[in-house]
Formats: sequence, structure tokens, C-alpha cells
Amino acid sequence: MPDLSREMAGSLELEPTAALVMAWAKDLYREGSASLFYSRLDLSAGRQMKRECDSVCPWYPEVMMNRKWFIRHLALEAVSGACGHCQVVILAAGKSPLALELLDGHPEKIAAVIEIDIAGMEEKQRIYAAVSPRAAKRIRCVQADISDREGTGGAIAATGTYDPRRTTLVVFEGISYYLPPEVSSGVLSLFATEDRQNTVILDSLLPCRFVKDDRRYISRGIWGIIHRDCKFQNTVTYSPDEMEAMLFSAGCGKVCHHAMDKMERLRTGKNRFFPTAEHGWIRISAARL
Repeated sequence: MPDLSREMAGSLELEPTAALVMAWAKDLYREGSASLFYSRLDLSAGRQMKRECDSVCPWYPEVMMNRKWFIRHLALEAVSGACGHCQVVILAAGKSPLALELLDGHPEKIAAVIEIDIAGMEEKQRIYAAVSPRAAKRIRCVQADISDREGTGGAIAATGTYDPRRTTLVVFEGISYYLPPEVSSGVLSLFATEDRQNTVILDSLLPCRFVKDDRRYISRGIWGIIHRDCKFQNTVTYSPDEMEAMLFSAGCGKVCHHAMDKMERLRTGKNRFFPTAEHGWIRISAARL
């Protein structure tokens, strides 16, 4: 049961890991509808984790901002380049306001946005309606477990807004770390087309062998804290070849990988923390689907 008193007070409490991620990314949400949404989030549950993570790497917000900024950048490019109207499906959407960012960026191109997560979707829909009523009319927040492929497909169809003939952008952010590859490929395969007119964008964690020796302590330390607090036993990693294999099994083609040095350079205009690809441990991949 949602805490209605908290919602009436104007905020929505996030669980610790989600609060940590959104706290790291706060500087991305300074304007537009996303800033109004962000102001409604209660991030207090992530404070202790953030203090611990800061002791491992005080500049870790740069990693999260690079990731989120670049996913938004690729998503806006995909929406802009779509032939005619497109639709967006955000899997494991959490409390990210990406839907609002895309609708602010290209309102004339997006017919609908469908967000899927295992919990909290009714509350999120209410906040959308409160902070951006016009955009909220084109967003459907749906509760479903993405590890249940058929259930997720049924939940999307039940919105009445999804059109399988329309070009679709699928965003799969912040979730590949927690799911077996066959589960990720299974849910992504829902959006596969014969002519690969759709696009998928996702992030992943590299195995340590792809990361410089003196940087490995950062991802190990951060993920160790997340494992302990969230009781995850293992983190799923992908080499570029393994990511391509997972995406190919979902029906993808034309996979392109992006390293953290490229993300940082495009976001900030320079390479301060990530001078080479080997200095980063997170990759973003995009593929035709």
C-alpha cells in the first residue's frame, strides 16, 4: 500500500539503491519537467549508502551522470531519427524521469511512452500527472515483472497504446547487472522486428579484465556496498562479445558499443576522469531490433 500521506506532502520515498542512483545524478535534473519530477523524490533512504560509496570514490556521480546523460542523448537521437511517430518502452523504469525528458525534447515525434516496473508505477503516474499533466497523458506506467516475458508482453498490450507496427525505442537502463542473459534477451525479443526498425539502448558492467588495474577497486567497492545492502549475490557482467551474443539472441543486429571516455567527452567537452576506454567499467550499447 503506498504511503498516501507522503505523496500528499509532495514527495515519494525511494528504496536505497534507487535513491543512491538519483542522488548521484541530481545535476542532470536542473530544468524542464524532469526537475519538477525530481523535486518530488525523497532520497533519504540512500544517504548511508552514498556516504559509504563516497569513501570508495568521491567522484562517482560523474559515472552516473555520464551514463544517464548518454542514454538520454542516444534516446533523443533515436526519437529524432524515427520515420514518423514513434513509441518508447522503458523497461525497469524505476523513478527516472526519462519519459519527461524525451517528451520535452521531441514532443511532436512521440506517440506514447510505456514504462514497466515491478512496483511503484501507480505512484509514479500520479506524480507525472501532478508535475506535467500534458505529458502524463502520453505516458502509461505499468506494473509487471520483466523476468516474466509473456506477462510483460500482456501488460504492455493491455495499455491500449502500444502499436507493434510503430517504430519503437526500447530503453533497458540499470537492469542488465541483475538479470541472467537469457532473461534480458527474452524480454527484449518482445520488440524484435523482421526489418529491425526498432532500437534498444542499454548499459552493462564490464568484466574486470577489460578495466585498468588501478581502477578495478572502484567498481568492486561500489558493487560490494550495493550487494550487501540489497542482498544481491552476483552482478552480471558482459564483455563486448557477450553483449553482442545476448542481443543477437534477442533478434538484434548492428550493435554499437560506447565506452565511458566517449560519454564523458561528449557530456563535458573533455576527459578528466576517463582518459581512455580502459579507465571505465560501464559500457552503453545500442542495437537495431
